[in-house]
Amino acid sequence: MWLSIVGFSAAIGWLNDKLAREQWAEEPANTFSRGIIRITQRAQQALQMEGRKGLRDELLNIPRMTRSHIYIVDSENQEMLGRDSALEQLVERGTPMDTVDFSDADGNSYTIFTVNRVPPATLLAPGPKGTALRLVAAAVISALISYFLARSLVTPLEELRRASRKIAAGDLATRVSKTMPARHDEIGQLATDFDVMTSRLQAMQQANQRLLQDVSHELRSPLARLSVALEIARKKGVGNIESEIDRIALESQRLEALVNDVIGLLRESSEHVLKSEETLDLVVLLSDLVEVVNYEVPEGKPGIFWQPEGSCLFRGDRELLWRAMENLLRNALRYTDREKGVRLSLAVNRRKSSVTLEVRDFGSGVPEAELEKISEPFYRVQESRDRGSGGHGLGLSIAANAVQRHGGSIRAANAEDGGLLVTVKLPLSHKTV
Repeated sequence: MWLSIVGFSAAIGWLNDKLAREQWAEEPANTFSRGIIRITQRAQQALQMEGRKGLRDELLNIPRMTRSHIYIVDSENQEMLGRDSALEQLVERGTPMDTVDFSDADGNSYTIFTVNRVPPATLLAPGPKGTALRLVAAAVISALISYFLARSLVTPLEELRRASRKIAAGDLATRVSKTMPARHDEIGQLATDFDVMTSRLQAMQQANQRLLQDVSHELRSPLARLSVALEIARKKGVGNIESEIDRIALESQRLEALVNDVIGLLRESSEHVLKSEETLDLVVLLSDLVEVVNYEVPEGKPGIFWQPEGSCLFRGDRELLWRAMENLLRNALRYTDREKGVRLSLAVNRRKSSVTLEVRDFGSGVPEAELEKISEPFYRVQESRDRGSGGHGLGLSIAANAVQRHGGSIRAANAEDGGLLVTVKLPLSHKTV
């Protein structure tokens, strides 16, 4: 940048000097001096031929910049154009001036003061020397500007480079926006985006670590019980081991359910797995799902309350939506008041081209501080209750991923009169990934 500025200044200086010299027949200072002499001669002729008025008119016809170098004083020491104060200031400052005395036809005396033009400073003077000095001045000034500009650009980039190396070394707690809080330009925005990226990477790492810990914990418990049951069965030999066989079968089912849930979560959260699309009626899908889930509700209990109305055509993956809503409904049934059941509703907003699904249970709800965490894999609000209910904490995670794959959103909130309300919003026009 600095070299380009210096090169541009040198080219412009050389071009201006060359063009100016081609236009000059002589040095500007000499041309100006001869012009002053001619003006002085015309002023004397006007005074001789037309008198005082003619002299005044001749002065007024002189260009303003040139006129400031000529002053004519009469015999009463009055300047012809009333510029006495300006002339006095020039005299007081010791400005070099030439004087010429002359008289009119009546013998009245006049004095012409012509100010000698001050030659321009070397820095402003035409010619190679002035051009070279101007080029040096431009180089120094542009060097200072380029230095501070380079520092303002390089310093934050150095911070980003150091931070990226720390992240590559595994330190995901590194942040850079705190080192440049006053920057609101593109580099400041880059630092903010960099911190957002590292925060997400850190959250993903923590989620992965927690996932590994939870999976290992979930697998360890049934495996331990399987080992105990097998040991008891060995000790009993060929005797009555029916209870141990039942225990082994139960724990095997739990292991299978856990593995299926983990595989389902990985499958639904993978954006590389293409989903099949078809036009389906959400009302029909939900009606079939409610019928299947209600079939498992104990006789005499309300189960899922659902009043289908009309139809709602939607283009998406039927199996993916089925699993998502099935997880939400089964999760709601698991924690609701058995005497109140679960409420499912569907509302279409044609103006916004969206559909809203609500699953409402009448249980104890979720603490406000944990509402945003319940869709995380293996997250449990109450460990003992969830274990007793047979849940692994994956249902809401699978549902959330399925909804996001359809371009929608899912939100959980505590209802005013108790219970948990899960709201799913899906766009009626979307592209499944």
